[in-house]
Amino acid sequence: MEKHAVTVHAALTTTDSRGSDDADQPAAGARCDIAVEPYRAEDAGGWEAFVRASNNGTLFHDLRFLGYHAPGRFDVHHLIFRRAGGLAAVLPAAIVRETDGRLFLKSPYGASIGGPALPAGQHLETTLDIVAALQDYVSAKGLAGIEMRLGPGIYACCPSDNLAFALTARGFAFARRWLCHVIALPPEPAQALTVIPTASRRRYARYAVRQGVTARTCDASELDTFYRILAANRAKHGVQPTHTLAELQALLALVPERIKLFLFTLEAVAIAGALVFELNPRVAYMFYLCHDDRFERHRATSLAIAHLMEHYATRGFRYLDLGPSTFDDFRLNPGLAEFKEEFGAVGFCRDEYRWETTERGH
Repeated sequence: MEKHAVTVHAALTTTDSRGSDDADQPAAGARCDIAVEPYRAEDAGGWEAFVRASNNGTLFHDLRFLGYHAPGRFDVHHLIFRRAGGLAAVLPAAIVRETDGRLFLKSPYGASIGGPALPAGQHLETTLDIVAALQDYVSAKGLAGIEMRLGPGIYACCPSDNLAFALTARGFAFARRWLCHVIALPPEPAQALTVIPTASRRRYARYAVRQGVTARTCDASELDTFYRILAANRAKHGVQPTHTLAELQALLALVPERIKLFLFTLEAVAIAGALVFELNPRVAYMFYLCHDDRFERHRATSLAIAHLMEHYATRGFRYLDLGPSTFDDFRLNPGLAEFKEEFGAVGFCRDEYRWETTERGH
């Protein structure tokens, strides 16, 4: 890929009163240079290490995960931001043509959330410079603008609104918002069932166990079984799963250590299932939950969520994200929201921001 770098210069006018622990940050009065470069194959190791050590990196920043898309489906255009020779941010992205023919740089593309992965403790002024450098880069490429969707703050090791502020301060407009219901996992795995606030959900989970429903973690060989339940469950609502069976098989082959399949069986018959994306060491995202309607009376979905809560609490995760409960137009799915809230889930937002080059005079 042709190398196209743009650098933004910003004078730091504030005094840095912090100690030598911030030696990686520019001193007061220095100039902060952010170079933006397209990702190259030789950057793979550095990208992976940076995301792994970053404050807000997730599975959706992992280029192995994004590799499940068929070649040619997207005009992939990942970007690397460097300062003083080191990485300051990485951005998974693609150039997407909108219905009016204009080309936008979009992050995510074919994933739930995107935006740049940033290091913990990054100064706000550096984040502002990264956004400005991205705008300059997009303008120089002749693109119409940028669209970026950020995950809930709890995805970060040290939650912060610095990036959201930097986007709005640089002229990005708030475009859309989705509310995701998230369960805070108990510090003690044995408390997973007892912290569920709704008595009926606790009772249903215990009932499923008494009926003989058992949970097990499965490998990709049982995806077919899971997908049959999933497809039938979604068809009841007139929709199809987000992923095809082939795409899920590809994902499990690419990142088997980060995607987990759970089946819930009754007398060796799978009656429910869940597919979980382990976004980072803090957050597990239940992307799919489904059940076979013929066995609905066995309450396997209540057991499924209780089991996932205990499973991920045991592994040290802090949150179980149950996914969005709202539509693209801000409408609430009330039945889905109530179902999640019965397990103690509360709302956190995914926010989408948009900027067009004309808004900056380009």
